[in-house]
Amino acid sequence: MNLATNRSQTILLVDDSAEDRARIRSALMKGAPLRRYHFLEASDGDEGLAICQAEDAIDCVIVDVHMPRLSGRSFLKELCEPAGIPRYPVIVLTGSSVNQDAGDALQLGAQDYVTKDAIYPTVLFRVIDNAVERHALTQELHASRQLADAASRAKSALIGNISHEIRTPMTAVMGMCDLLLDTRLTEDQQDLVRTMRENGEYLVEIVNDLLDLSKLEAGRVKIEEEIIELRNLMERSVGLMMVRARENRTQLVLHYDDRLPEAIRSDPIRIRQMLLNLISNAIKFSPGGQVDVTVGRTAAHEPGQEDFLVLTVADTGCGIPPEDLDRIFLPFVQSESKGRAKGIGGTGLGLAICSRLVQIMDGRMDVRSEMGQGSVFSFSIPLVPAELPIEENETRSLSASVEELLDGCRFLVAEDTRATQWIIRRMIEAAGGKATVVESGSSLLRELIDGSDRYVGVVTDIQMPEMDGLDATRRIRQLDTEIPILVLTADAVSETRRLAAEAGANDVLTKPIVREELLQTLASYCDQSRTRNC
Repeated sequence: MNLATNRSQTILLVDDSAEDRARIRSALMKGAPLRRYHFLEASDGDEGLAICQAEDAIDCVIVDVHMPRLSGRSFLKELCEPAGIPRYPVIVLTGSSVNQDAGDALQLGAQDYVTKDAIYPTVLFRVIDNAVERHALTQELHASRQLADAASRAKSALIGNISHEIRTPMTAVMGMCDLLLDTRLTEDQQDLVRTMRENGEYLVEIVNDLLDLSKLEAGRVKIEEEIIELRNLMERSVGLMMVRARENRTQLVLHYDDRLPEAIRSDPIRIRQMLLNLISNAIKFSPGGQVDVTVGRTAAHEPGQEDFLVLTVADTGCGIPPEDLDRIFLPFVQSESKGRAKGIGGTGLGLAICSRLVQIMDGRMDVRSEMGQGSVFSFSIPLVPAELPIEENETRSLSASVEELLDGCRFLVAEDTRATQWIIRRMIEAAGGKATVVESGSSLLRELIDGSDRYVGVVTDIQMPEMDGLDATRRIRQLDTEIPILVLTADAVSETRRLAAEAGANDVLTKPIVREELLQTLASYCDQSRTRNC
């Protein structure tokens, strides 16, 4: 960009050498009669910063690296704004044999540099023009990035709010379906209620996918590693899909390599999420067919690296056209093959989420397919063997059935939504327990202060008026009581779980509440209470 215009450019010269400042002035004034310059001068960095504070119309700063008091590097750091971009374009003046100084200054935000033995008109014109243009482009890029980040945050907040607003009423919808199925219904009525519940689950899956994709795009997904009993995780994950497979008349088979280590270190939630996504897709597109899930390992690509855990899901569906394979992992993309998408729902987010999660976990995702023969999806992640602690190798079991344990036990429930209050109370009472309901954290606290011995455990929502559930949990713990606390949340993020644990909660369940999970958790509190009282 040529800045040879009629407008006068203001150049700030910051150098303790009056001779060097004069040489720069002379070169610029004599070298281009068509250019007009106005010079500001400072003999050290402090004076230069004072001028920068007082003057708004500085086009370029030329600063010496080595100066007494405040050096050129320190001057540059002080001139940089929070984003790390100098307020004005900066050119660093260095000695002819000192290249490291120039490199350091460029890393600190300077746009260009010039050596003292190269103070010639053509050199100065070039570096000033380049510095001004580069500074303007850097500012534009930063502004664009800020807008993009703001848009991403707004989108994440919107999706998070939508998720929260959907999860709470879905607790009532799906909870009522569960309670209805326990009543005397005709076969047709049961089918209607099951269909309603299945569609509720599907809606929650869509919300989960949108939330996960939003977090992935914003870089807010963290891999939380722990020691996993691998076979148990695989069998439970496949077991969760057995009902869906039977409903679709699909045979679901697990093949497990017994040579795999008993335990590994990885993120079990993300592994299960990816595996369930692949199995769900495979079942969906293989009605009356077969889905094979294979768990194995492959050798490291280079010596010294870990082997890879490989999970493969093969179906006998109609296959994917070759032209779709390159874009199948893009968000909202589904194969358009004849017979594949017809009558089959989905958002096209599952594979995109799997692909991005695998990348975060330093793995890779593969697919191969042949029309009419089915598809094979697989993902591989580093296989890090671990020792399974004895206490984690033993699953905690209840001393009696859920109904026997809950019989006569009273729980204090804090929830401000009437429908959710009703559902939780009915679930507890239908299983033989009792529930006292309050509508805020402050009411919860007052009730416990009046008599915590009446209750076996506490169930509290997080978002409530007057005092939220987390604050109430903290204050309950200050009462020096060990009463178990179950926190309910409509925010399906690990950060919420961490905050709940730090507040003193024993367990966290995400809405919509699954009746079996709620009752199993509350029954464990009854079991603990009976053990303590024995």
